[in-house]
Amino acid sequence: MKNIVPILILLFFLQSCATTSIFKEKINLAGLLKIRDNIESTDNIAKQLLLKNELSNKIIVLNRVKVKDIIASSNVDYDFCVISEVKGDKGDIELYIYSKNIRAVSRLKKGESYIDAEGEFSRFFTTLDDYYLKIEIVNSRLRILKPDSPREE
Repeated sequence: MKNIVPILILLFFLQSCATTSIFKEKINLAGLLKIRDNIESTDNIAKQLLLKNELSNKIIVLNRVKVKDIIASSNVDYDFCVISEVKGDKGDIELYIYSKNIRAVSRLKKGESYIDAEGEFSRFFTTLDDYYLKIEIVNSRLRILKPDSPREE
C-alpha cells in the first residue's frame, strides 16, 4: 500500500510531461514548411488533418531571427506577441511568437534584437498582404542574442 502513492505520483508526472515539450520532436522552419507543402499538395482532407495533427506534436526551433515588432497579443492566453519575418523560398514569412516570459519580451528592441526561439506550432494563416505565409508559435522560450553573434543554420 505504501508503494501505491509514489507510483501514482510518478504516473501523473509522466503523463503531464508527455503533454509538454519534453517529449516532442524538434524541427526547424524548413522542416515545418516541408510538412506544410505536403498538406497543401494533397487533396485528401483526412490526410491533411493527420498532417496538421502531427504538427501539434512538434517544437519549432527558430535560430537568430530579428525582432520586427512587439505588439499587444490577439491571443487571449498571452499579453504580448513578438513578430519576426524570414525569407522563404516562395516568399516572405511572418512569424508570430508568443511567450509568457514578459521579462524577456520587455528587453527586446524592435528592429534591433535577435532571438532564438523554441515553441509549439499553433497554426498557419494567410492574409491579403505581402506575406506568403504567417505562422503562429505558442509557449515559446526566448533567448536574446548578442547583436554580433553568428547565425546558425
